[in-house]
Amino acid sequence: MGLLNPWFYTKQVIDADKLLKATRNVYQVVSQKPYQSKKNPEDRGATITLLVLHDDTDYGTDKNGRKRDNNVLNTFDVTVLGGETVLPIKKGEKVSLGRFLPDKSYAIGFDLLLRFADVRKVGGTDAK
Repeated sequence: MGLLNPWFYTKQVIDADKLLKATRNVYQVVSQKPYQSKKNPEDRGATITLLVLHDDTDYGTDKNGRKRDNNVLNTFDVTVLGGETVLPIKKGEKVSLGRFLPDKSYAIGFDLLLRFADVRKVGGTDAK
């Protein structure tokens, strides 16, 4: 008989470096909203929705032999922790993500809850 509740002892690893490299770490800002963790009130920041502009990954083919689509023009959310609930970035601006926080990030099923320490405008000054 196997262990009961083995999920309690497992941890999913998010390869943020692979994601950032594949997408060239350049995204377009779609929106932002304040964030504060209910479990850890000291975890404050802003959740930003980003549009993927590049995806260099070859995802292979599906079971019918069709090429799998990439993530270009798809959006995803990231939370930038650090106290500022409104970041000095605007809709439409291009940004790069910095310093992934693996201990604050999670994979739940196929959903990624990604946390970063900072975000920077591309070609401009630091946003945070």
